[in-house]
Amino acid sequence: MNDTPLRLNGMVRLLHTGARAATPQREPVAERLSPAQAAASPLWKGLPAHFTAVPPAESGDAPFLEQLFTEPDPAAERRDAETIRLPAPLYLAGQATSSMDVARSLALGGQLPVWGSVLALCQTSGRGQLGRHWVSPEGNVYAALRLPCRHPFTDTAAAPALGGLIAESLSRLGYPVRMKWPNDLLRHSPEEPQWRKVGGILIEERPMRAPDGTQAEPLLIAGIGLNLVCAPPASLMRAQHAVPAGLLASPSDSAGFPESAAALWMRLVSRMFFCYVEEIDAKGKNAWRSLAERHLAFLGQSVLLTDGPDEREHHSGVLEGLDDFGGLCLRNREGTSRFLFGSLHLDRPPRQP
Repeated sequence: MNDTPLRLNGMVRLLHTGARAATPQREPVAERLSPAQAAASPLWKGLPAHFTAVPPAESGDAPFLEQLFTEPDPAAERRDAETIRLPAPLYLAGQATSSMDVARSLALGGQLPVWGSVLALCQTSGRGQLGRHWVSPEGNVYAALRLPCRHPFTDTAAAPALGGLIAESLSRLGYPVRMKWPNDLLRHSPEEPQWRKVGGILIEERPMRAPDGTQAEPLLIAGIGLNLVCAPPASLMRAQHAVPAGLLASPSDSAGFPESAAALWMRLVSRMFFCYVEEIDAKGKNAWRSLAERHLAFLGQSVLLTDGPDEREHHSGVLEGLDDFGGLCLRNREGTSRFLFGSLHLDRPPRQP
């Protein structure tokens, strides 16, 4: 377990009365979660006690309890404490249909700015790529993050760009992961002979309207799932899955096992924001590509790409990298081909990254 003390600078909001969809039917998308329940749950457990001392505040259609944390006097704190700076509010939710449903409702109500996020205790209707069900028991990270509506998140490069950003940030936190194109997160450790899928990414774009009824910029929400305490067994994985599921942390990881979903997520979103500013936004249009390729799984190895109905179309070659549109570049005897869609598999036994 990571025992580095945390110093939080940011805003955390607890959806203590639950949340409802921003639709005429107003169907529930998150159940109630009291401060006491949150403090004892895997969502928040292990954080300093004062993090759960949340004064009351309410706003709009989604009432919440709010705590604004400001950085304390460094002289009064341990020098080795890690400071987490949240770029926008973090909402904690109880059992939800999905964290993305909650995030969408908050955003449509004007309560979730760009880089704001939602972390749910568990999900009843979590979803992955192509609408596949995402198994969501308590203890793992089920988060939704509002992304800026700008390149590279507004086109086909969105998933690999975000995957590279997450992999870079997790690696800096001591969890060495790779991004399997286009939207999976993998880990390879000395304790296990093969790659394991430890997380996934789903990006959804929805239209939005301004208060005056005119068309506003689209709403970009990324769903991010990470296996902290449990992973789905092989029986629950799709038949064509490329690698088995596993946990984010292993005994060899320098950061150890995360204390809670919230502790890891706050550290991750803080890192992601500053990495985005420094590595993508500040360096130009296609800076995302070098970041993503730095963490691209199977780079330089023989791979198989399947596509089409029931994944019957097969394309093999050496994975050369990514193109400017987020497509995968495969080289074989006929030359280099580029693909924007498909499921990627190793064509040979895996080797140590």
